[in-house]
Amino acid sequence: MKTAAILTRMHKWIGLIVGVQIVLWTAGGLVMSVAKIEDVRSEHLIAEPRALPIDIPNGIDPLDAAKAAGLSDITALQLESFAGDPVWRITSDQSVLLLSATTGRSLLPLSMAQATTLAVADYTGSGKLLHVSLVEKGPIEVRGRGPLYQAVFSQPSNYSVWVDIKQGRIIARRSDLWRLFDFFWMLHIMDYDERDDFNHPLLIIFSLSALVFSLTGISLLVHRFVLRPRKKRRGGRSSNLG
Repeated sequence: MKTAAILTRMHKWIGLIVGVQIVLWTAGGLVMSVAKIEDVRSEHLIAEPRALPIDIPNGIDPLDAAKAAGLSDITALQLESFAGDPVWRITSDQSVLLLSATTGRSLLPLSMAQATTLAVADYTGSGKLLHVSLVEKGPIEVRGRGPLYQAVFSQPSNYSVWVDIKQGRIIARRSDLWRLFDFFWMLHIMDYDERDDFNHPLLIIFSLSALVFSLTGISLLVHRFVLRPRKKRRGGRSSNLG
């Protein structure tokens, strides 16, 4: 009986501490299992990248352009499509260059008109562009990055395409479904700031507590339905023999 009393007390107190979080974990798991990750990422709204020509007429030499711009120690050189136009992305330890592959003109930092062109070319939905705005520091849905351009479309509601000014590329596509998913993701991993850390102490402590809560509950069930009936049967036999 002492063991059962200890287990019961532990189970109750731990339940008071972690019970709400267990409900949130369950709710988060339900949301994340019901929502298709392709819909969360808005993959159905993303345009297929346009094929780049094999030969670029009057194309520039990207290495010469990088040297002319004072860029050394190049770590990456990539030919990309910028709203259908070929561009060279040249990366070094110091900075990033985004150059037109035909004219050599630098596209960085992006203007609002360039960001608008990029966002519209990326969007294949049935809505229309509502507005484009400059955001120095983005909200939690882009993890505070900036400066960015935010292009907002009418369909689906509150759908935003986020364009990095200094990188010259789209870094995020956010819908209300994504925001709902991200909210429950935050509750699930208990990282209320960055929403990316699986290894912080709060999650570890609550996970261990939930494990102890489950084990004490199982132990109480075993004691009540397996061990305790045997004791009763033994007690009943002894009384009959007497």
